[in-house]
Amino acid sequence: MPDILIVYASRDGHTRSIAQRLQRQLDEQGVQVRLVDVGSAADLDPSAFQVVAVGGSVVYGKHDPRLSRFLIENAHRMTDCRRVFFSVNLIARKPEKQTIEGNVYVRKFLDNLPLNLDHVEILAGKLDYPSYGFLDRIMIQLTMKFTDGPTDRKTVIDYTDYEQVDRFADLLKTLASDGVTAS
Repeated sequence: MPDILIVYASRDGHTRSIAQRLQRQLDEQGVQVRLVDVGSAADLDPSAFQVVAVGGSVVYGKHDPRLSRFLIENAHRMTDCRRVFFSVNLIARKPEKQTIEGNVYVRKFLDNLPLNLDHVEILAGKLDYPSYGFLDRIMIQLTMKFTDGPTDRKTVIDYTDYEQVDRFADLLKTLASDGVTAS
């Protein structure tokens, strides 16, 4: 069976939950998956996997820099792997922001990578004001105000399309089954 490595960065836990759902979906289909927080990924050898999926959430307009560092430092080891990136962000609650062209955060991330990716998936995140600290809540409220989103500090909305997450898991399995990409 194909092996998939999922390396993720999650600040508030929602991206971790999505990564865990991907793992469960793939496990149920008999696919071997290794799920690793980016903070524990330094000693991994991605060349041991058919697919390397790296993803994280957007915080203050940026993805965790450890994600790009992992991809850059391991690019030479991933020439025979399918390489995938997934982003979880609140602006993706709007359909036009679920494309690379429409999502400035994803474009900025990809522009700094010296390697090609086989797929990029953009997922809407979760808004959970009660769980945020004071500064995070204020910053997110400002962002939401500018993007016509909810600003009430009691608001909790999970914008994630879980059917999209499940289709993404199916795509990862297909990429692993299809074989090696050209570097």
